[in-house]
Amino acid sequence: MRRMKSKQYREMDFGLKNFRKGICFPEVDSTNLTLMELVENVDNSKDVVIAGKQIGGRGRRDNVWWSPPGGLWMSARIPDCNFGKYISVLNILCGLSCAKACNTVLAETNEKRLRTSLRWPNDIMLLDRKLGGLLIEVKTVGNSFKSIIVGVGINVNQRDFPEGLEQSAISLAIVLQKRSSRYKLVIQILKELDSMIMQYKEEGTEDLAREWRAFSYELGKEVEIKSSSGKDKYGKVIGIGKSGELLLIDNNNSVQRVFEGFNLKILDK
Repeated sequence: MRRMKSKQYREMDFGLKNFRKGICFPEVDSTNLTLMELVENVDNSKDVVIAGKQIGGRGRRDNVWWSPPGGLWMSARIPDCNFGKYISVLNILCGLSCAKACNTVLAETNEKRLRTSLRWPNDIMLLDRKLGGLLIEVKTVGNSFKSIIVGVGINVNQRDFPEGLEQSAISLAIVLQKRSSRYKLVIQILKELDSMIMQYKEEGTEDLAREWRAFSYELGKEVEIKSSSGKDKYGKVIGIGKSGELLLIDNNNSVQRVFEGFNLKILDK
């Protein structure tokens, strides 16, 4: 807990129903790990951790997440809303919140023609490049969730990317040709997420699927999805199911439900 003992941090009060208090560090290993340790061992009152930089940022499948100064690196504790066996629905809910918040920033700078989209399961896309992504981590006790942490990484004010990311990543600064307020974006994301969690509690996934269609990167496209089992999926995307799974029509005209996957690639651009 070396970094959390540092006096270089700032307490934050958001005053939202599901996100009341947070803490901002200049640097952490990982915002997800820091929040998990805070909640379990130090201070259960904190719902959000923000960092100016991550030195051990992680993406899905333990991929390294490049997290330099200038980006938005944040983790939030999600209340258990009976997400069921599959956590895929939470990817959709959090992704929509981030996409809506980024679109608010774009609209405020008169870039209404630009809109973010969501690449299943957890990528935020802009101009066919990756603007950000999510990492959801869950700890369980028996059959119930103990802690649900969602990590959010968005490229905000970076102007350059390391070799290997130059053609696939993008930032708001590159698109807008100016800096954006990360604090305002954090507040907007938390407001959207707070609202969507309350909507989910009241209405379930019915409206979630409809909203996803308006933001989907791959809807109506032929795609390939990698799987950790080695059995890649192919088909035309027709929607998402009640658990957030991707629905595909395969070559046999059968509906395939994809609950787990990565590196979604559009085949018919």
